[in-house]
Amino acid sequence: MNDVMMKLVSAAITAALVALVGYAGVARRRRQVARAEAARTSTEDPTQALLRDAEEADRQRDALTAQGRLAEALHPARDAVDHWTALTQARVGRFQNERQTALRRLEALRSRAGSV
Repeated sequence: MNDVMMKLVSAAITAALVALVGYAGVARRRRQVARAEAARTSTEDPTQALLRDAEEADRQRDALTAQGRLAEALHPARDAVDHWTALTQARVGRFQNERQTALRRLEALRSRAGSV
């Protein structure tokens, strides 16, 4: 009986050691991959830059309009429409409302600037 028990315990210890070594190898590989990903420069989605530019053009247009500088606000308004249009083409089905809003604001700005 002792002999059978010794074989079972030996097999259990061997299995535990194999599992521990396997786990250590997987954990080491995960750390290496995480380090490599952190060291690699992240590439930015080109639409992120377009989105930032569109939002910035919207802010500039709104700021110039609030200051009463309507003629100067036309340029950022056109830029905003261009950026939102590029975004709607890059991401089909998205940013439609923003593009329509930018178009409406550009037309309103044109009519107000023309009457000043």
